[in-house]
Amino acid sequence: MKKLLGSLFGLALAFLVLPMGAEAMTILPPSFDIPSTERGDAVMDVIRIVNESKQESVTLYPSVENFTDKEGDETVGTPFFYSANEDPYGTAMAKWIAVDDTPITLGPNETKNLPFTINVPNDATPGGHFGVIILGTQPPSESGVVGVGGQVGVLIMLRVNGDVKEVGGIAEYGFKKPQPWFNHLPVEMFVRFENRGNVHLRPTGNIFVTDWTGRQVASLTVNEDFRAVLPMSIRRYDATWVKSQGGEGKSALWNEWHNFAIGRHKAQLVLTYGLDNKTVTGELAFYVWPWRIMLIVLGALAFIVLALTVGKRAWVRSIIRKYERQRAARK
Repeated sequence: MKKLLGSLFGLALAFLVLPMGAEAMTILPPSFDIPSTERGDAVMDVIRIVNESKQESVTLYPSVENFTDKEGDETVGTPFFYSANEDPYGTAMAKWIAVDDTPITLGPNETKNLPFTINVPNDATPGGHFGVIILGTQPPSESGVVGVGGQVGVLIMLRVNGDVKEVGGIAEYGFKKPQPWFNHLPVEMFVRFENRGNVHLRPTGNIFVTDWTGRQVASLTVNEDFRAVLPMSIRRYDATWVKSQGGEGKSALWNEWHNFAIGRHKAQLVLTYGLDNKTVTGELAFYVWPWRIMLIVLGALAFIVLALTVGKRAWVRSIIRKYERQRAARK
């Protein structure tokens, strides 16, 4: 049951809005990223809670948990919450978070601030630590499990200075649909970035696409949303090279024309990560053969060549006939 609730809470984080009938409860900011702390530090901040309902009041119950990446969810990155009393990954932080767990009642259109403090222990392990402040519409049970109902979490990612290891690499770089060649764009690529260190990383960069002449024809942004990869986990980022959106439902010939490319292409991946801007690279090669357009072009060329040939022969025959008539007239 605890794991099931953790998964449900993680899904709620995708919205950071707590449904209340037709209205909503907005939580700001959606997350905190504290890039540098020392052992023994105290970090204070505030969560802003806005009841956007014009008619209804709402009561929220604060609580704290730890979180990690949910296994098998590399693209979305849905976090998995677990008890403040557990630390199976050595990255727990919930016990460091001091927040008033008194229920918070907000009237219609009311805004309140929820202050909290993070007390970093003197024996804290260097690297990344991760916790979440949960605001639920149902109070926690005596066992500490948050009651079933609407809930949202504010993620907190904190880095403790010391023996911090920023080690990342490309676990896989490829095409979403592996195939020997493409008829037309889009060409959908992905990169799986592996964090082998002890602190969260936010790899960012580009995929530079060049054609068979070496000319750059596209630059695709990777991880535009600056999503984090937690320690000892893998995160997948997608990138798509496309010229004309809205090709779904259109004919293949339409897509070949509006998303035209031809020949051999290279997709050079360049990512940077960490405070020292470490770089990792990768390269893919692929071919685009818009065979329908190529057949039409070849057919048109063949028609032109045939027309020119027939026209030339007709012109030659007309010259010969003209010469013969002139010769006959002289006789």
